[in-house]
Amino acid sequence: MLRLYNGSPGGSSEIQLQEREDQERWERLRRNAVRFMRDSGDPEPAELLESLPFQMWSGTNGFGDDFDLLYLPATPRNYADFEQQVDEKRDLWRYRSIAQTLEKLNRSIRFIAVDVNMDGAVESVAVPELRITSEVVERALADAQTLIGSRGAVSGLDRVHTAFHGYLKAACADAGLATNADAGITELFKVLRKGHLAFKGDVAGRKEIDRIVNALAAIVDALNPLRNRGSVAHANEALLDEPEAMLAINAVRTMLHYLNSKLNR
Repeated sequence: MLRLYNGSPGGSSEIQLQEREDQERWERLRRNAVRFMRDSGDPEPAELLESLPFQMWSGTNGFGDDFDLLYLPATPRNYADFEQQVDEKRDLWRYRSIAQTLEKLNRSIRFIAVDVNMDGAVESVAVPELRITSEVVERALADAQTLIGSRGAVSGLDRVHTAFHGYLKAACADAGLATNADAGITELFKVLRKGHLAFKGDVAGRKEIDRIVNALAAIVDALNPLRNRGSVAHANEALLDEPEAMLAINAVRTMLHYLNSKLNR
């Protein structure tokens, strides 16, 4: 288990999880802590506490000490990022600020720790390094990555949708293709396929490739209702399950890889 914060550096660093705090009580405390830090001019720790799915636990060690801690189960990939952060001693002050704020709210914690969660860990298609991009695209991709890692694929789907929409607009503009100002991703993808020089001319396996691209077009067409009715973009009562949300995200990232390579040959 990796320690992001240790409030008792001279004592034992052993952690044995005992009992998880009631979720409703913890969420109330979390909201108060986030509000307190923002009001105190501490926005970075506030955003960290708000975005990462920390859990409040009681813990003990081999000496029989009892204490409270914040615990974060992470995917192997995210755990490696935290490990690097600790190795480089980078931005650890943010976790100390979280602990100090909770103490001011009469909840003392000894550790902020993260461990690998192998149960249901969802891996994803890597984000390509786009040659055609915009500020909106880069910001949306970064937000999506953070949300997927901290809250899950359902929370990141809206940002991935925004990134893909922005990429298609940028790709059309880069090729000098006229589009409506309010064109959605289905219309933009159609304009790009019909008008971009990269899609003209003969290629090996053209018939089969066209079938694949048509299937991608069907995926594009399905993204809008998925985003509008199954993500947190709106106050939907029924959300996508994690595997289906990651399927949609991976489909978009696969299309980004394809278009990134196809349009820059």
